[in-house]
Amino acid sequence: METPLKKSSDPTPNNLKKALVVAINEHVDEDVTLVIDGITVNCFASVCPYEISIGNTYDIELTLTLTENYEIQSVTSIDRLVEKKENGYAYFLYGKLCNDIFNTFTVFHGEEIHYEHPELNDQFIKLEVSRIDAAFL
Repeated sequence: METPLKKSSDPTPNNLKKALVVAINEHVDEDVTLVIDGITVNCFASVCPYEISIGNTYDIELTLTLTENYEIQSVTSIDRLVEKKENGYAYFLYGKLCNDIFNTFTVFHGEEIHYEHPELNDQFIKLEVSRIDAAFL
């Protein structure tokens, strides 16, 4: 069972980003490739209330989706921020967990990670995500 990360209780919008659309799957409309903060990632467009076009930049909200038994581990250093796991939307994300903030290729609010793994606070981690959802605003 997959569960999206819970949103921060902070009243400011969660994980709002600007994203450049660089590809749209011709067979699966929800399959989009985006450049976010200089990193290219394949995302699932969970909300898209309008037509999007390659080459345009949009406001999006990102959500990480984790499997019930997701992999997370401490790493001594990071030499990359994003590693595609296999075909589909799964990734290993590398970054630093700072309380409920996960700093990877971009900043995510990750209360669930923080509360389930407090021993990893202020450490570099490798986190398995089953997909990165992009809600076009």
